[in-house]
Amino acid sequence: MLATVRCSAIVFDFDGTLADSMPFLERIGVRVMMDYYGVSKEEATRRYRMTTGLPYEHQVELNFPGHPANRRAVEEFEALKLQCIYEQELFPDAEATVRALRRMGMQLFVSSSTFQPTIEEYFRRRGLLDCFDEVVGYRPGFEKGAHHFMHIQRVHGVDLSDAVFVGDSLKDYERSVGFCRFIAVARMFGEDDFRRVGHTGPVVHSLSEVLTVVIPSH
Repeated sequence: MLATVRCSAIVFDFDGTLADSMPFLERIGVRVMMDYYGVSKEEATRRYRMTTGLPYEHQVELNFPGHPANRRAVEEFEALKLQCIYEQELFPDAEATVRALRRMGMQLFVSSSTFQPTIEEYFRRRGLLDCFDEVVGYRPGFEKGAHHFMHIQRVHGVDLSDAVFVGDSLKDYERSVGFCRFIAVARMFGEDDFRRVGHTGPVVHSLSEVLTVVIPSH
């Protein structure tokens, strides 16, 4: 039985958590690494997965620090992503889960490594933008983790000790440490992977399970 978490605010990661977009993003991310850095598919996949959850420009800089091709690689990735990101569907239980949490009185947010205008447009097209107190996207110098959490705290008055971040990557967990509690969604990474990096909280296998884990603290 999963442990319960009392909270008044929930922050969702986007890619791989709310949207089933990781197969698409991994496909183009791996291809770009192969094309620009001459690594094998297996090596590119390993490098992509170990840094997933970060903006792609950070992924390539971590994997290929100072490489002269980094800027062009990021530009190609972002162009390919923009071509198809709106076609990536939400997980089947995502909308129902978000709406149920809203009815429970939770403050809801999205924190994404996708650019701000893109992520807002994605939810606008699906009629879900109003389900969230704010959809917070990436821009240089303002990214998922400390920047987004402190923004949510400052602008919306959220007590981060009463908030939880729901994400599917090891980097999501790492970026929650010191700010708020974390619920891991086991998809690309399994429960053992999250335990290995220090996560001791709940691990769910679908978004609907979040409804069995969180209890409103108000």
